[in-house]
Amino acid sequence: MKRNRTVLLIGLLLVALNFRPAITSIPPVLEAIRADLGLSYTAVSLLTTVPTLLIGIFAFSAAPVSRLLGRERAILWATVLVGVGTALRVWGATAIVLFGTTVSIGIGIAISQTLLPSIVNDYFPERAALVTGLYTTSLGIGAAVAAGGTAPLTGVLGSWPRALAVWAVLAGIAAAVWAPISRSDDAGSRGAQSTQKRLPWRHTGAWITTLFFSAQTLLYYSELTWLAPLYVDLGWGTEQAGFVLTLFVIAQLGGSLGIPALADRWTDRRPWLVLAGVLNAIGLGGFVWFPFVSPWGWGILTGIGMGGLFALGLTLPSDLAPNADAAGRLTAMMIGVGYVVGAVGPVAIGGARDLLGSYGPSFIVLLGLNVAMLVTMLWFRPNRSVS
Repeated sequence: MKRNRTVLLIGLLLVALNFRPAITSIPPVLEAIRADLGLSYTAVSLLTTVPTLLIGIFAFSAAPVSRLLGRERAILWATVLVGVGTALRVWGATAIVLFGTTVSIGIGIAISQTLLPSIVNDYFPERAALVTGLYTTSLGIGAAVAAGGTAPLTGVLGSWPRALAVWAVLAGIAAAVWAPISRSDDAGSRGAQSTQKRLPWRHTGAWITTLFFSAQTLLYYSELTWLAPLYVDLGWGTEQAGFVLTLFVIAQLGGSLGIPALADRWTDRRPWLVLAGVLNAIGLGGFVWFPFVSPWGWGILTGIGMGGLFALGLTLPSDLAPNADAAGRLTAMMIGVGYVVGAVGPVAIGGARDLLGSYGPSFIVLLGLNVAMLVTMLWFRPNRSVS
């Protein structure tokens, strides 16, 4: 059954819009959650660590779920799971409810985020890079709106649980648009074949790609979780600190669309990967040593850098794999391992804050990891192949 690709693209962008709001809405009210629930910095960091970890773990389960339900139906039910979990946060003023909904949200994001690239490859093969850039930009818009809107909504609605639950509306809209797509009679008929083969665990290049993606994921979630609390710790108000986070997230939109567009003009993507990594490193250094010199500038630099790194990272499997089958297997390995590793960052920084009373040492470690990530980029020269 042929599909209207315009409707499919709109549905794809709306689904991607829901990949981050349930996560990025937490940091602006992290201090309020910690105080109201009596949690340590380590414990409260789990609110962003758990969904990240689940995205990695359940990325490996997306293929069996796709075979069972059909790929498009699996994406629909995963989106519903995100929406229900987010809505239930209205009763989130208890640790059990808040952490329970976080689990359902993480599983839903894992399944839909892992399956969505195969939709792009199947229905937009001639414009895969552009569509990938569009849906990563949509992802970034969702992240930015939630990061910037949650603190003001807390004041308007009277509590942070209500402000967190508002973002379920986005999932409801996405599910409504995607539901007709999921009823198509060929739903799930494509893209499952690659899951029958083994992932490239023994391929050195696959591990280098996975290490790069793991590093950028750890950097992203660490910065996302702790940038606003860093400035609250330095004496700023919640909304003022949240604005730094909002700039970080908004700047990712430019990085995720602009840097890949420029990189497409070159056969060698490494200069653009390095540029994105250097921008993030400069911003991290600013947060550590000159936090009040230009906090808005540091937020913008890290945002552009992380946006470019994430978008280019998602294109690496298509660049390195000889066919769509191999690209799918490399993507599953990269996302699965990458998000599990990425989950370590926020909780480790929370633990370090509990022990040391400062975020500075942790951000210096992140800067060192950024430098190590730059080294892995040297491998991605043209004509490399992972099969």
